[in-house]
Formats: sequence, C-alpha cells, structure tokens
Amino acid sequence: MPHVRYWLPPTIFRYVFAVSWRHQIALLILTVCTFLLEVVPLEIQRRGVNDLVKQRSFALVLTLCAAYAGAVLVQGGTKLALNVYRGWVGENATRDLRRHVLAYLRVARDIAPGAEARGVGAAMIVGEVEPIGGFVGSSIFEPLLQAGILLSVLAYIVHLDRWMAAAAFGLFLPQLFFVPLMQAAINRRAGARVWLLRQLGVSAVGAHAAPSQQDQSDGKRIASCGSIWASSSSSSR
Repeated sequence: MPHVRYWLPPTIFRYVFAVSWRHQIALLILTVCTFLLEVVPLEIQRRGVNDLVKQRSFALVLTLCAAYAGAVLVQGGTKLALNVYRGWVGENATRDLRRHVLAYLRVARDIAPGAEARGVGAAMIVGEVEPIGGFVGSSIFEPLLQAGILLSVLAYIVHLDRWMAAAAFGLFLPQLFFVPLMQAAINRRAGARVWLLRQLGVSAVGAHAAPSQQDQSDGKRIASCGSIWASSSSSSR
C-alpha cells in the first residue's frame, strides 16, 4: 500500500473536489445530457397519440414509435453510464478514505497508544467510510440531475398547459416545509449512530472484562446514545 498522508481537507466538499474533480466534470456533462433527454420521449409520445387521434398516416405513427424506442434506449443508456460511473467514483473515494484512516491510525498509535484510537478507527473504517464514499460519487450529480429533471419537465408542462403546470408545482410546496424537518431529524440520528459505533468499537477493541460486564457497559453506551438523541431532539424544537 502506498504511503498516504493522514490529514484531510477541512470540509466534505473540499475533499470531494480534491479526490475527484476531474470525474465530477465528466459526471456533470453526463447529468446535463440525461435531464435534457428527459423531455424527448414525452414529446414523441404526445405526437404519436395526437397523430392516432387525428387519424394520420399509420407509417408516420410507426416512425414515431421507432423514434420513441430509440430515445428511450439512449436515455436509459445514458442513465446506466451515469450510475456506473458514479459508483466507480464513490468506490475510489472509499478506498482513498480507508487509506487515510489507516495512515491516521499509524500516527495515533504513536501519539496516544491505547484502545480508544484503534476502536474509533475500526468504527470509521467499517461504518463511516462507505457512506462518505457514496456521497462523493453523488454529491454533485444527484442534486443537479433531480433539479434538472424537475425543471425540464415543469418547463415542458408549462409549454403545454400553464394551469396544469401550476397544479403540478403545487404538489411540491408541502415538501419544501416537511423535507428540511425530516432531514434535520435524520442528521441527528446519524450523528448519534456514529458516536455509538465509535464507542462500541472502543469497547470491542479494548475488551478485557468479563462478557457480562462488557454487555452491561455496551448497554449503558446504547442508553446514553438514546438520551443524547432525545435531548438534542427536544432542544431543536
């Protein structure tokens, strides 16, 4: 394994750009192509239905059906390439993070030998690295893709019928209120879970007591984690 510096950028997005900025540009290009292709099948489908209703040439309808199938295949292939590429970027970031954690553990063993650094490092490698690596792969393209699809489809509906577009937009208004509240609760739970996994990692690495005593100690840690989450939830209200 090559030598890796144990320090990381101070923020998550700086790390995203430090480890994958070239790949983020490629993901950005694929994302733009994906949401621009989103309205093409809709328009071909609309024209095909209109031609059937207006009793136009059946050959024209078959041509539109073939064009629709081709557009769907191109759109699906672009999404497949985007998802595979995103997974590859995330796995590379996961491997890089594991190397950084191992490098940190080598330094931590010299500075503060004991079970705490090893337990926290084990919890980080097992439970924390994988979600961060997945976030690196989707941090830029996922919001852009969802926003691009929403705006492109909404613009297409506005082009067809403004009242229908207003009704569709009204369905999203409650989410602007509920989603931030739910995300804040998820973040609190995620923080409590990370703290608990690190404490249990320290307990597992430095276990010298009897199994019954270790179970009691782990139970206290789990109970304290629940109390911390409950107090943070009540204070946020």
